[in-house]
Amino acid sequence: RPELRRLAAHHLIEASAGAMAILLRFLVALAALAALAAASGREVSLKERPVMKVVRLLQDMSVQLQRDLDDDKAVHEQLDCWCKTNDKEKTQAIAVGEAKQSELEAFLGEAVAKLIELQAKRDATLDEVNKDEVALQEASAIRMKDNKVF
Repeated sequence: RPELRRLAAHHLIEASAGAMAILLRFLVALAALAALAAASGREVSLKERPVMKVVRLLQDMSVQLQRDLDDDKAVHEQLDCWCKTNDKEKTQAIAVGEAKQSELEAFLGEAVAKLIELQAKRDATLDEVNKDEVALQEASAIRMKDNKVF
């Protein structure tokens, strides 16, 4: 998605630059025509001629196009900077997340192994306690028997 934004901004700047070049060529041609008309000896004021109105309009459009081009370049720079920064941050976050995932998977494996070990110890201890209890009951029975005999 950031790549699409960069391409769109780049194409917009290229289109603006192309339109500006065409407009400038047109303005040069119009200025040449105006100079030819003035040189032909006509005494009509250049300010009153409709062609000069068009020339002024085109000059204003040229200035506006230049401003738009500058704005587009600034937006392109900001988007490009944002894309690079965002890409860098996201790549770093993914790397940290994958490292944490590996760490947690290793911890989980260790925890499962420890759980199995503790369960085995608990079962062995319970068996030992049961054997001791049986032995205690047998010893108590023998003692009661000896006490009766005595």
